[in-house]
Amino acid sequence: MIRGAFELGALGVVLVIAGGIRLARLGHFTWMQAGLCLLMVPVCLVILLVTDYTLHHSKVGFVMMLAMLVAVGVASPIFCVGLGLTLAGMVVTRWP
Repeated sequence: MIRGAFELGALGVVLVIAGGIRLARLGHFTWMQAGLCLLMVPVCLVILLVTDYTLHHSKVGFVMMLAMLVAVGVASPIFCVGLGLTLAGMVVTRWP
């Protein structure tokens, strides 16, 4: 159980760093982008909830949800940061 939490937390940190680097390469980071990163946290929570549901009920649906998460994460650095904050926050709030 500790190993899974560590891996999930590490994935969250990597996503935050990767999205942050991609946002920094744009040349400027505005307050609007920071707000959008925080706004993505509840959106990512809902998406992860639906992804978990499809994992337990439909394996093909889970693959499609996973592909959607990867595609949106690659396309949007703001979503990438929001997803990383969500994953890291989930680990921090449920640490044994």
